[in-house]
Amino acid sequence: MTTQLMGIVNATPDSFYDGNPQNNLAALLKKCADYLAEGADILDIGGESTRPGATPVSAEEELARVLPLIQAAHARWPQVPLSLDTVKIPVAEQGLACGVSIINDVSGTPDPEMFQLVKKHNTQIVITHSRGTPQTMQTLTNYTDLLAEVKDFLAQKIAQAHACGLDDTQIIIDPGFGFAKTREQNYTLLKHLPAFKTLGVRVLVGVSRKTFLAQKRELPPKRKAQTLAAQLVALQGGADILRVHDVRDTKKVLDFYTELEAAK
Repeated sequence: MTTQLMGIVNATPDSFYDGNPQNNLAALLKKCADYLAEGADILDIGGESTRPGATPVSAEEELARVLPLIQAAHARWPQVPLSLDTVKIPVAEQGLACGVSIINDVSGTPDPEMFQLVKKHNTQIVITHSRGTPQTMQTLTNYTDLLAEVKDFLAQKIAQAHACGLDDTQIIIDPGFGFAKTREQNYTLLKHLPAFKTLGVRVLVGVSRKTFLAQKRELPPKRKAQTLAAQLVALQGGADILRVHDVRDTKKVLDFYTELEAAK
């Protein structure tokens, strides 16, 4: 299967990347349209920032941010898979009812109820390795064996999803770059990404513009070159989905890599 590109659509006032409030429906729909024109396969809509230190919001506030966009995007592009970046059952439930086909749960501890909800709607879920909350995750980076612990965690969550009736085609795993990981630990995960392919489900990689890629304290807008390099490494490691801000340029990297792999 060809690697898919997931375009990040932040309907939030505090995204680490977009910065300014992203709450204008027309502007958000334009971003979706641009992403699709540039080669995105999936749109990942989120209404609550999960960056380290982010302030949590209520389910009501999150729904107010994402539902109008989900409804409008699904009506305009019914064939495009919509992913909802949420950890809350009520938000996931309403999103699924409005056309969402993937729940992107970065909590690290998806409740069995979330798996059952995905089963009920015959959709898919992304299971992310993480620890703690956005407020505490960066204090929880002690591992005895990083790769083994992350892989074992994801294997256990896959087993829980299976127990709730999901099959492998409905499960996507994310090693959790930037979630309760140091810079060096993120590099280790990226370098050893093929280790996660043995779990038998698709692997999503989300490294776009993240802090661990920064050189000399660069802010997110200056991290594009490293992001593209990291995404090429992820492709070499077998990534099935790349979650990205820069769809156009990542598509160029993907096309290059596909041609390179086909060369004799």
